[in-house]
Amino acid sequence: MDTSRFSDRQSRFEAVEQMETQGATCDTFRVKLYGKLHFLKRLKAEYAGDIRYQEALRKEFETGYRLEHPNLVRYISIDDDSILMEYVEGETLSQRLATHPDYFTKRKNTDKFVRQLLDVVGYLHSHQVLHLDLKPDNILLTRINDDVKLIDLGCCYTDSFPDTTGHTNAFAAPEQLSGGVVGIPTDIYAIGKILECFPAPYIYNKVIARCTAEAPSARYQSVEEILHDVGHGRRYWRVVAILAALLAAIVIGIALFSHQPESVPALPKEILTPESIANPIQQKIPVPENRLTTENQEPVPVNQDPVVPVIHEQSKDTQASAPVTTPTPISQPSEKEYQRPFDEELERMMDKAYRSTIATFCDSLFPSPSPTTGKSWSDVSTAFHNQTIQIGDRLTGKYPDIPESTIRQDIEQRFQNLVSYVFNRMRQNGQQQKSPE
Repeated sequence: MDTSRFSDRQSRFEAVEQMETQGATCDTFRVKLYGKLHFLKRLKAEYAGDIRYQEALRKEFETGYRLEHPNLVRYISIDDDSILMEYVEGETLSQRLATHPDYFTKRKNTDKFVRQLLDVVGYLHSHQVLHLDLKPDNILLTRINDDVKLIDLGCCYTDSFPDTTGHTNAFAAPEQLSGGVVGIPTDIYAIGKILECFPAPYIYNKVIARCTAEAPSARYQSVEEILHDVGHGRRYWRVVAILAALLAAIVIGIALFSHQPESVPALPKEILTPESIANPIQQKIPVPENRLTTENQEPVPVNQDPVVPVIHEQSKDTQASAPVTTPTPISQPSEKEYQRPFDEELERMMDKAYRSTIATFCDSLFPSPSPTTGKSWSDVSTAFHNQTIQIGDRLTGKYPDIPESTIRQDIEQRFQNLVSYVFNRMRQNGQQQKSPE
């Protein structure tokens, strides 16, 4: 490491190495002090004597020194023309997007990044600090665990230091570019521009659109509102889907108990225990690979809507011999008119999820494993439920003009219809097993 550029005052460092990436007004170094690596930010020679840049450096240090957050770089000390900070081993968000373009295609990675970024920006706002230069080059991802570290408070705004020294045009809000009044929505605009750089999941499209609205009043007014839209919508859907599926399982279970012949295996008690309610949707099914059939019917191609058998009440004397089912199409939400591309895509995705999970149980007796795959009802039904949630996530982002509640209700209706259909098929299998040859 070269120490020739440092004065006697700076020679206290055991080692000094200039970083590859340099700032517009400052040189950056990795230095070692008492055996520990630190980051040194030092004004370039042409700016070192300028009081404006000296004051900007002092503003950055005094603002950062009083803050303490796990996703914010720590400030340690200041000299006339340099600041000593925590050294973070990692890469900038710009580097990560360039070297690992697939990293943010995974929902869990995007969710973690957004949660940590919003947490630290919200922390700044709660301490009356606006960053005003949020961009991929000012966000580090640590080498261990890929945690966010926000850096560079050089352009920040506080009540004590209202003057800012600059911004980055590509991520600056319109009010910054025009010299207008800045505020929390100004940082929120930059967050939306950062998310635009991601191959982010569809669920973020609406968030990005609101973050980057032209008028500050049309944007989110706090990072908590963004967190609510990013996290609450999905949590709400999961709760609704789980409760609805549980209710459907209970109703179907009651129907099976009340109408099922003695020789047909009863639903296991575990399905209605407190344990199953705490861990809902423990059911699943597989389908014949090429065709679906119903009793006394010709085979129906799988690319058509499956039919749900309607069970008629019969006396015990005639129940075994009388016809059991009358095929009727699965009902769809009648009051909603969707655009054809959306309707066709939803139909295709639900059919694929159904055939890859619960459909194979159409030839089974509950709770026997699938005769085709050997998997349990619990495994395949949970897989089917998880796939329906993912379908909802994708379609709500891809079709922003359709209300999310409408999409979720439609998917939930289809989910319940298909589960009911398979349960009835298993019931028919039990009846046929009891009937004489």
